[in-house]
Amino acid sequence: MNVLVINGHPDLSQSVSNATILADLTAQTDWTFHSVAGFAGDIRAEQQRLLDADVIVVQFPLYWSTYPAVLKKWIDDVFTYGFAFGPEGSQLKDKPFLFSVTAGATAESYSTTGFNFLPFEHYQVAYEHPFRAAEVTILDTLITFEMNATPKEGGDKDNTLALAHTHATRIIDAVNAHQESRA
Repeated sequence: MNVLVINGHPDLSQSVSNATILADLTAQTDWTFHSVAGFAGDIRAEQQRLLDADVIVVQFPLYWSTYPAVLKKWIDDVFTYGFAFGPEGSQLKDKPFLFSVTAGATAESYSTTGFNFLPFEHYQVAYEHPFRAAEVTILDTLITFEMNATPKEGGDKDNTLALAHTHATRIIDAVNAHQESRA
């Protein structure tokens, strides 16, 4: 199975959780990895990469309750009329996508009374929108909260590393479960 992991982190050298997750996936799978931070504008190549994949994992940190700007730009450029939507679009229709999200805040902060003001599901609807418009099949969203490794911001690096390793295992398990369901 051709699994494509889209890395939506803008700078892995500044990451603990996403860098660890991607390193674990690289070490434990034969999947293909692509960083949108290196997107050079070859839209056709990006679209072909998506078409060639059997399953696509979109890995990103939650930034101000959505994905980082580099991932948003990539989606804006690649999910074009005639490819991802429109009368001749929907080329991604039924393509399985798995969202893999890391959040520095606590799960409790995603509530009407918490720091993030709304339940996580409200933010999820927003970042899923272009994918739903493209008629992909969303397998699941795997989110891990408290992925903050910066002590001066209340984070704990050891906890973040442990959570990141567990998160990577959850991704592998979800992709394998999808593959087994198709067998």
